[in-house]
Amino acid sequence: MISRDTRLSLSGYNLQIRDIQHSDQGDYTCQIGDGSPGDLIHTIEILMPPSIQMVPANGQTTTRKGGPVSFECRTTGNPNPVVQWSKRDGVLPTGMQVQSGYLLSLSDVQRQHAGVYQCTASNGIGQPVTAEIELHVLYPPEVNVLRSWVNAGEGLEARLDCVVHADPPAEVTWYQNSFLLQPTDRRVMSHQGQTHTLNIRNIQLSDFGNYSCVVVNSIGKEKKFIELSGKPGPPAITSSQYSMPHEYNLTWNVQSVFPIMEVRILYRMIQINSTYHHPGQWHDLLVRPHQSFNPSTSERSQSYQLRNLQAESVYECLVQTKNQHGFGELSDLHQWFTSQKGRPFVSANTASSFNIKNNLIGVILSCVLLIFIHGT
Repeated sequence: MISRDTRLSLSGYNLQIRDIQHSDQGDYTCQIGDGSPGDLIHTIEILMPPSIQMVPANGQTTTRKGGPVSFECRTTGNPNPVVQWSKRDGVLPTGMQVQSGYLLSLSDVQRQHAGVYQCTASNGIGQPVTAEIELHVLYPPEVNVLRSWVNAGEGLEARLDCVVHADPPAEVTWYQNSFLLQPTDRRVMSHQGQTHTLNIRNIQLSDFGNYSCVVVNSIGKEKKFIELSGKPGPPAITSSQYSMPHEYNLTWNVQSVFPIMEVRILYRMIQINSTYHHPGQWHDLLVRPHQSFNPSTSERSQSYQLRNLQAESVYECLVQTKNQHGFGELSDLHQWFTSQKGRPFVSANTASSFNIKNNLIGVILSCVLLIFIHGT
């Protein structure tokens, strides 16, 4: 024997190898010592479970929002391991649960991409192995408001909320009409988690106005606005899109801590066919509808019956409400269809009985024209 490795020994004409190692893999040649030609070659292949070396080796990497980043999962094992990437407690930025390949590359990194990424290698020998790398994303402040308009009244309390995401952590300051606010016994500034709050107690007329939360970190600056007002909010129309031939029960909800004194309703008929769109003249009504009040939400529900409508027509309307502080903002534009004369009223859920076969093409064209005209 040429080798001095004590793990190798001869048993007759057989070679025995104990405590197999990866370095033992390869070709082994058997030769007869009398010089006669001919060799016998045996090949040993060592099956090895997978192992992983993550790059970067410290298991952490940091990048700025909008930049690229790559993770590499170097593996050894025989057979060659299959490598799969996943993200702990979520999906990959591609939207997939799992992605194959030793390299994971992300472009245009966003703050939502931060987290722990896992590389798993398996080759059928032993158990799969997993390594992790944590991605830390630095980004300028991103701010959202829970409500951009808050209704309140004198002597009451109002809460203004800004939800802030920023890394590095950001400083938040509050302004009223461009004037920096300082904490007082009536103005309390606090935060819990990502939500920063300005509480205003015992509201006075001078407290009404435009507020902003300004958020700054070392990367950038952002701000969002919140209006604190005693006026009513914009009405949210809740009526159906279908009505009786000549009447329509118009309903809406509006936020107002004070009673609604007056409501302005603007409505008109729209003459539409497949080639033109011709709106009619606006009807301008000032009414005092009945109302119900929910004290927990400051929301008031109201309704008004529109009469003398034309059958088989398209109508649109706007609603504006007034309390002791004045008129609030207009509602979004609302459209509805009147049924044929002599036909019963149908709701949106039973609209299939609303002469759909005869009017479907006209309705579709009407909607397309309305979207195009109001969108432009």
